Amino acid sequence: MLGKLVRLIRSSNSTPASQHPLLPRILAAVGNEIGEAKGFAEQLIPAAEAALNYFENEIASIPGSQELATDRLADGSSLASLFADSDDIGRALGRSLAVKEALPALIKSGCDEIHALLGMRLKSTNAAGTAMPPVFADHTLRSLAGDAGTTRELLRLAAFDRLLLDFAEHVGKLRRKDRMLKIEWEWNLQHDAARVMAAEPQAEYVYAANELTPENQLKGLLTWLSTPECFFRLEPANASASGQPSLPQLRCSDRRHWLVCLVRFSADDAIAALERETHNHRYILI
Repeated sequence: MLGKLVRLIRSSNSTPASQHPLLPRILAAVGNEIGEAKGFAEQLIPAAEAALNYFENEIASIPGSQELATDRLADGSSLASLFADSDDIGRALGRSLAVKEALPALIKSGCDEIHALLGMRLKSTNAAGTAMPPVFADHTLRSLAGDAGTTRELLRLAAFDRLLLDFAEHVGKLRRKDRMLKIEWEWNLQHDAARVMAAEPQAEYVYAANELTPENQLKGLLTWLSTPECFFRLEPANASASGQPSLPQLRCSDRRHWLVCLVRFSADDAIAALERETHNHRYILI
C-alpha cells in the first residue's frame, strides 16, 4: 500500500493538481474547508512536494543500515560502540512499541530481515561516586519495514503528516477558543520561544470568524509548508566530548533529542525479544 502511494506521488508530474494523490492525504488531515479557497490545489501541491523533497533529503543523510545482532558485538564492528552488551540489543527490540505493533504484519508478508530507525540518547553515568563518560541509552526503534528504502519513506511521510496534523491542531485551537491573543496565534512565534518571551503584552486578538476563512487557512498552510525544517531536521551532534561515534541528532516533535541511524535485524531475534520483554513502552515521536 505504501509503495503504491509512493509511486503515485513520484509519477504525478503530469497529473492535474486537482487530481494529485497527495490531496486526499492533506484534506483528511486539515479538513475539506480549505478546498473552498480559489486555486487551492494549484498552490498547495507544489508547496507540499517541496516540503516532501526537503524531508527526503534530510532523511537520506541518516547513516545505515547497521546490522543489529548480538554476535556482531565482539567482531570489531561499530555496533559495540552503540550497545554496551547483548542485553541492550534485546531491550531495544523488546521494549520498542513500534516492534510490537509492526512486526506481525511484516512477518506475515514474508520478511525475515527487518529494517528500522534506531534512536538513542546520551546519558551520564556514575560509578561509586565517580562521574563516567556519557553512554548511549534508551535505544528505541520505529518505522519498521522490509527494506531500508521503505523505512526512509515511512519517515518522510511521518514528518509530512506531523506538519499537517500540527497545523490542523493549531487551527482547531482557535476554533475552540473562538479568539486568541495575536501573539499566541501567529505561527512564526510558535517556533521562537525567545521572541514570545520578549514580546510586549498586548490585548490584540484574532477571531476565528475572521481568521479561519478557507483563503486564510490556505495561506497559513502554505507558510507552514515553506518551513519544513521547523518540524523535522537532522543536526550534527557534538559527539567529540562523549567519545561516541558521530551520529546525526534528530530534531522533531519529540522533545527528547535522539541520535539516529538505520539498522537491520532478524525477525526471529525480534520475536524472542518481545517474548522476554512484556513492557513495550519506548517510542520516538516524529
